Amino acid sequence: MTLANLSGAMAAVLGVVFIWPQVIRVYVRRSVEGVSGLSHLIGLAGTLMWFTYAVSIDSVPMIVSNLNIEIAIVALMVMLVRQRAVPLWMPLAVFAATAVFCATFYVVSPAVVGVAGVVIGTPAIIPQAWRALKVERLYGVSAPSYLLLALMGSGWFLHGYFIDDFVVGYPNLILIPCALLIAWKSWMSHHESSEELATLTNQV
Repeated sequence: MTLANLSGAMAAVLGVVFIWPQVIRVYVRRSVEGVSGLSHLIGLAGTLMWFTYAVSIDSVPMIVSNLNIEIAIVALMVMLVRQRAVPLWMPLAVFAATAVFCATFYVVSPAVVGVAGVVIGTPAIIPQAWRALKVERLYGVSAPSYLLLALMGSGWFLHGYFIDDFVVGYPNLILIPCALLIAWKSWMSHHESSEELATLTNQV
C-alpha cells in the first residue's frame, strides 16, 4: 500500500467516525448549547460539494467520508431545528441550492465544484471556533469529535500532498488548528461543568 493510499484510508476511516460522537452527544443530552448553526449550514453545503468533487475524480475514500459526514450533518440539523437554534427553511434552502449548483457544474466543470468546496467548505469550522472562543459553556459540543476531526484533517492533508492535489490537502491547514481549539475549549467547559455539579452535590 502506498503512502497516498494509506493516508487516504486513514482519513476516510476517521471521516466515518469523527462526527458521530457529536451527533450522539446532542441527541443523548438533548442540547445544542455551544453548537454553531452557521458552521453546520456551511458544512452542509461544503460537504455536498466535496462529495460531488470526489465522485468526479473517482476517489472512493473521499466519497465514503463525505457521504457519511453529510448524513451526520443532516442529523445534527434535525436537532438544531428541533431546539429552535436554526429555522427549518435555512437547511432546506442551503441543501437545495447546493444540489442544483453541484448537478450543474458536475456536467460543465467538476473542477469548479472542487474549488467551490475549498472556498465554502474550508471556513465552515471558523464560526464554531469563534463560538468556542466567545462562550463559556459548550455543553452540546463533543470534545472527542473535534479531536478526531483534527486527526482526520491531518490524514487528508497528507493524502492531498501525496497525490499532489491542492484541493484535497491544503484546506486542512485551517481545519486542524480550529478543530484542536474547539476540542480543548469544549473539554475545559465539560470539566468545569463536572466540577460545578460535584460541588453542588456535596453541598446538598
